[in-house]
Amino acid sequence: MKRIAFIIIRYGKDVNGGAEAHCRMLAERLTPYYEVEVLTTTIRIFNDPTQDFKEGASTENGVLIRRFKPRPVNAELHNDYYKHGKLARRIRSRLHRLGILRLFSSLHPHWSLGVEAERRTIESQPSHTPEMFDFIRRHRDLYHAFIFMNFYSSQTILGAAIAPEKSILIPLAHPENPLYYGINVPMFTRVRHIAFNTSAEEQLCRRIFGRSMAPCSLVGCGIEEAEPADWEEVKKRYMLPERYVLYLGRVTGPKINRIIPEFLKYKQQYGGDVKLVLVGGIDDKTIRHPASNEVILTGFVSEAEKSAIIRHASVMVNPSHLESLSLLMLEAMQNRIPVLVNGKSKVMKDHCKISGAALWYNNWRDFRKKLHRLLFDSELRQSMTEKGPRYVQDHYEWKIIIGKLREIIDSI
Repeated sequence: MKRIAFIIIRYGKDVNGGAEAHCRMLAERLTPYYEVEVLTTTIRIFNDPTQDFKEGASTENGVLIRRFKPRPVNAELHNDYYKHGKLARRIRSRLHRLGILRLFSSLHPHWSLGVEAERRTIESQPSHTPEMFDFIRRHRDLYHAFIFMNFYSSQTILGAAIAPEKSILIPLAHPENPLYYGINVPMFTRVRHIAFNTSAEEQLCRRIFGRSMAPCSLVGCGIEEAEPADWEEVKKRYMLPERYVLYLGRVTGPKINRIIPEFLKYKQQYGGDVKLVLVGGIDDKTIRHPASNEVILTGFVSEAEKSAIIRHASVMVNPSHLESLSLLMLEAMQNRIPVLVNGKSKVMKDHCKISGAALWYNNWRDFRKKLHRLLFDSELRQSMTEKGPRYVQDHYEWKIIIGKLREIIDSI
């Protein structure tokens, strides 16, 4: 049986994050066909080493996990390295905004300006794992394929360059600064194949890397739903109301610092009994339980509890503008829950347009207006509950996705 390895920063069934869930679902579903391993770090929660996993090998649901302890190089100089590479990133970002980066990259695919500073930047990141790269170099011939998840980590940027002829990239790309690093070019141009989640993600990367981009296709990812826990017990444990707007995911400042005050503005404007429920592990130590009784913060919940909470939500919101797929949006659609998303995310906006099962907002005033509509327009809600499951089934069915990925792996 062929041996394959997924490479990602964090991995485990109790690890928060869409990319981490994406990796786990793919890895476990490929175990009937391959010997599946995951090469990852010991990090469980960012910036909290007291919660780290043990270094070494373990097995979870048929997947062999090899964890490597991060050992950043010159970590105290990280900010200096980042500043030294800023000019080059700004130039590439500016070319992208002007609409000419694709042409420029097609004519001159390899960048040197700023690349050395970028290398030192990623090697000095807290999650950098030199021993992992040594492991890949020593054992590269034992693996049929390496599948790298997330374009921005040192594990992917540097790891994919070790054996590009047998490397598959699942970039999970969105338009943010790290995508404009010149050091990304070998990763996006020399790997065997790039598996994108959506056409919007592919178009974004093609505008940056041009004709030199490696062969690619749309693969995507399905959703995985645990059997829901008893609703009355979950409701009591977390003191959940009858009607609530649900945010689900990593609870960090950038993700929720605007959603809480804007929801409170909504309550001032429209009133009503609906509350905001924030569900997810708190990866940011600056986050505290909101003072308002209109907002409930549950912390980390089990998969069974999460399923129950999703199924009883009135509306799910996703304020992130950096998405390559949004599994949570798909999970809400599957459960007939109307969704309101940030219109700055082209990926999620496309989901809205194609499915008819969600709305997007263009600004915070629009957020409040559309949220009210989703809560009280019964005809709209009924239409969305019918369209959501159909959209997920037609576009993100696991049998099709795993078939596509197996075809790519076996072509190596």
